[in-house]
Amino acid sequence: MTVPITINPKHDPLELSAQLQKHGRLQVANFFSEETADYLYRLLQENKQWHLAYNQGDNYYESALAEFQNLPPQKKQGFMNGIFSGARDHFQYVFLQYYITQAIELKENQGHPMHAMHDFVNTEETLNFMRTLTQEPKIRKADAYASSYSPGHFLTEHDDRHSKHDRVAAYVVSMTKGWNKNWGGHLAFYDEVGNIKEAFVPSFNTLNIFLIPQSHAVQQVAPFAGHARTSYLGWLHR
Repeated sequence: MTVPITINPKHDPLELSAQLQKHGRLQVANFFSEETADYLYRLLQENKQWHLAYNQGDNYYESALAEFQNLPPQKKQGFMNGIFSGARDHFQYVFLQYYITQAIELKENQGHPMHAMHDFVNTEETLNFMRTLTQEPKIRKADAYASSYSPGHFLTEHDDRHSKHDRVAAYVVSMTKGWNKNWGGHLAFYDEVGNIKEAFVPSFNTLNIFLIPQSHAVQQVAPFAGHARTSYLGWLHR
């Protein structure tokens, strides 16, 4: 059964905006209505359309998860060793994602229930909420992804600037239940010398939004983590 995607009506974007403007980032607990949050969480748990997202230098790839899972153990380890090697001195990431907006544009997996997230973030109601929240009236669209970080996955430091897209802010709706802070996976923000200024622990039904550019990373999920770190995310574009 589908459930309408609705923001918790107690949230006033104008009130929240002051904190976002002051600090450049903001956490909003209980962002969606309770019914919406439970529904979106279930969709993440039931999703079968995950792809392994990773980079090799400036080249970016998505591979069907089944292809990676079918590799023999030695090849899997060799792949991960290459990922870890790249992370020593360069930008590097590896995690599972489902690029919702791209799937819609390519007419893939039509009728997939998570496609409703793309429609939701591009309604005038949601865009106006985000325009007020960010104090940027020129926001014209948003994109949507689903992500899942399993043990060993990470995203190293970057600032979300893009040569082809005029990004105002990034949003991450953390949809992870029962997370232990010792499992890692924090959304961490850095100062000029690399100290962590603030870090958001994976949680359930929490909007994390931050203005761009801003130095940040997703810290590696520990090998002993009990389950994956899941979320919906994307960017707000001028």
